[in-house]
Amino acid sequence: MTTHNHMALRRVAAYLRARMGSPHDRQRVASFSYLFDEASAEPARNYATPDDSADPCEAELAALCERFDARQRVPRLEYIHDLAPAVLPRLVAAGFTSSPPLALMTCSRGSLTMDGDIEGLQWSLAENDADLYAAAEVQNHAYGVSVTTAADLQRLRELLKKGGAVALVRARDSDTVLGAGLFTPPHDGVTEIAAIGVHASARRRGIGAALAALLADHALVQGIDLPFLMCEVANEDGVYRRAGFERFGEVVCASR
Repeated sequence: MTTHNHMALRRVAAYLRARMGSPHDRQRVASFSYLFDEASAEPARNYATPDDSADPCEAELAALCERFDARQRVPRLEYIHDLAPAVLPRLVAAGFTSSPPLALMTCSRGSLTMDGDIEGLQWSLAENDADLYAAAEVQNHAYGVSVTTAADLQRLRELLKKGGAVALVRARDSDTVLGAGLFTPPHDGVTEIAAIGVHASARRRGIGAALAALLADHALVQGIDLPFLMCEVANEDGVYRRAGFERFGEVVCASR
């Protein structure tokens, strides 16, 4: 790994911890920070991340699991492996199972190769509740969540309020929302491009990659210098690399 990449990984790790709250109110146990979503038990919304260079003992992992069990959440960790390589063997020994790692990818304005010019589609940034609700609906559809709730809408409202952005793609002839994605409120020049969702009827048209590229370009124009995304390694070359993203690390996801 290059020094540049190592610095980028540390910046992303700092962003992931900042997303859990300020140092004064962040939920902590031993060498872990953790986050619970009061409105959703979805694993991706409830997770812990270790400190850089953490090497937790059995008792520390047990204490972390107790916090998750008490909130009826699945104990789950999400973190950058290269910054805490000792953690994964400890998790496996404690009965955790890791899923295939996620690729961390980023881009620059010069590397982006997609501009969203796909026939029959129009692109926009969400500006009101109707846009946000439509974005939440198509994202939920894409990720297999059957019901869109007021909490989904409020989550996106807060994201806009804090400096994030939500993008939508519609069919020009019907105004039907076919896809949506977002970038999160930035922290020290870092933002995550996430929740890229495309309706089943519109897949395999390059919409997901174009959404990621458009969001990254908008973030870079706003002065955010490190937009990143996480994706399954299998999608790295087939989707995002062709849009101008490249890998700079991996994220481990493990649950008990």
